[in-house]
Amino acid sequence: MQLESLPNEIFIEIFDYLSLHDLYQAFKGLNQRINNILQSLNNRAIRIWSTNEKTEIDMNIFFSSTIISLDIKNEYDINLKQYPKINSLTYTYATENQLQHFIQSTFCHKHLKYLNVTSDDLSLLVKYIFSHKFLSLNQCILRNIDSLPKCPWRMNPSSDSISVCSDENFLLSILKSCPNLKCLSLFIFEYSNTSLSSVIYHSHLKYLTIEMTQPGWTTQAIQILFSSIQTPQLISFRIVSYQASLIPFDFIQLINIFNERLPNLKRFECDILLSKGIDTIDLKSIRELHSFLFNHLKFEIQFNGMLRIYTSDFKD
Repeated sequence: MQLESLPNEIFIEIFDYLSLHDLYQAFKGLNQRINNILQSLNNRAIRIWSTNEKTEIDMNIFFSSTIISLDIKNEYDINLKQYPKINSLTYTYATENQLQHFIQSTFCHKHLKYLNVTSDDLSLLVKYIFSHKFLSLNQCILRNIDSLPKCPWRMNPSSDSISVCSDENFLLSILKSCPNLKCLSLFIFEYSNTSLSSVIYHSHLKYLTIEMTQPGWTTQAIQILFSSIQTPQLISFRIVSYQASLIPFDFIQLINIFNERLPNLKRFECDILLSKGIDTIDLKSIRELHSFLFNHLKFEIQFNGMLRIYTSDFKD
């Protein structure tokens, strides 16, 4: 039996085991039938670096119609119009030109399901992400947002998972903009303990993580947080802080907050620090406060005398 006598389905199954680079080097140009099969492959992903190599550039263009996932590694100015099927896009570190091009590439906005962008300034992009333009965007990861956009945030009903690294606390703005959000992860450089004038009710949020560099987490901050947002369906709450607190962490008050504000909470995770000499109740007493929420809690004395309180050994 000759290779060319095989049906297209067999070729497609074989090609699924090979990378795009291998396919291009081994099969591209054998004949028009093979080329057509190669360009009909589905659900392919590709990582793109800036390059002057003609073979690499030609390969990207040849397979562009098959690509659904793009991972752009550097300042390479790619034309997104060459990739009509993309629904997943990652910029390892986006330049201003790349962001402008993405914003102008409106053809892909309504089909995009996953977006991951790191850049020096994402304030302009935020204006477009949290809008009605991205009808299919389910998961969004944004790093290095310096400031809130000056224009009002619009509704984005499709997003169910968002991760943001920012100088500012976007929590309320995101919850307002994304009524169907289920998972939210925030990394902020400074958390304000100031009470907010309005209360946000969010009926779909189930997973909330907040990491911050300063100040250290306190139960007062958690009390203010859940006085500002009502999330009755929250089942997982995780806090992390990288600065030691000078205030004791009151687990008795914490469990009262959980009982009052988070009736469906099933999982509490933390990684926090208490300054040297700050007292807290013993681990056994903390675990006895609830039948399961604190079972994975651990204490660790650091070399500088600080107390690390953290959770581990969770099995999903």
